[in-house]
Amino acid sequence: SSGINAEWPLRPGGKDILIVEDIIDTGRTMTKALKLLKEYSPNTVQCASLLLKRTDKSCGYVPEFIGFSCPDEFVLGYGLDYNEFFRDLPHIGIINEEGIKHFAV
Repeated sequence: SSGINAEWPLRPGGKDILIVEDIIDTGRTMTKALKLLKEYSPNTVQCASLLLKRTDKSCGYVPEFIGFSCPDEFVLGYGLDYNEFFRDLPHIGIINEEGIKHFAV
């Protein structure tokens, strides 16, 4: 189920929609979301993402607006977390294997 139905309060028909995302990993989720939104006949649908991950797993989706590209690593900080840790860092960083083990739940 798409989660979008007649009870959905947003009426995107004929409107310009900008989706603001923190990170695009493979692009698969955004591709599906855009397909669903387009069924409602918006005027335009665009995406702005703070980060675009450089990965071989990408489906090829590239948002219209990109802040930065990042390596295919686990990034955190600036709102991105690892098991609820590091979300409040004032910068974006990469967690290494030792950190992943230490903060595993």
